[in-house]
Amino acid sequence: MKRLLMVLALLGWLFSATAQHETLFGSMRLVGAFGGPMYETGLNNDLGSSAGGGGGLVFRNFFLGGYGMGGGDFEGLLENGNIRKLEIGHGGLWMGFMVPSHKVVHLYGSARVGWGALNIELEDNGQQYDDLDKIFVLTPEVGVELNVFRWFRVTGTVSYRHVSGANEALGYKNEDLSGAMWGLGLRFGWFGWRR
Repeated sequence: MKRLLMVLALLGWLFSATAQHETLFGSMRLVGAFGGPMYETGLNNDLGSSAGGGGGLVFRNFFLGGYGMGGGDFEGLLENGNIRKLEIGHGGLWMGFMVPSHKVVHLYGSARVGWGALNIELEDNGQQYDDLDKIFVLTPEVGVELNVFRWFRVTGTVSYRHVSGANEALGYKNEDLSGAMWGLGLRFGWFGWRR
């Protein structure tokens, strides 16, 4: 019986020693999660403002998550409480880094890769979509992040929104929707560092 147990233990040890796989994120350890609102507007161009939010999981100095943004007539929303038309809306994957994240002010960068649509009518309760034009959006950004509290961070960024897939037959051009932007983000959560 002892020999059988020793053989089984040896086989188990050999199996566990040979069964370890290397993976892309194998050395990445989940240390936190966050969520919060984002705002961006054109930087010396005619791009309008967009607002939205996102969230993600933090792996040391790297994060991976999702986002959603929409741009429209926000002045109309403030004046009469109604957005007549959402001109651009997109959402998708959001990934980035913050180095060194334990410092009060540090480098921040991210990229948002998403899909969406143009010219979405929102004035109807039935939400009828007129001239819906599907697009692809890529937005790399870089900036600084301020650690206000352990659970609250503020980011200031400059970015470039690249839009492709706009239908010129419907009156849209990729160039009219692409361009440099500046943004502000608030992130609430746990970022994994202890001091």
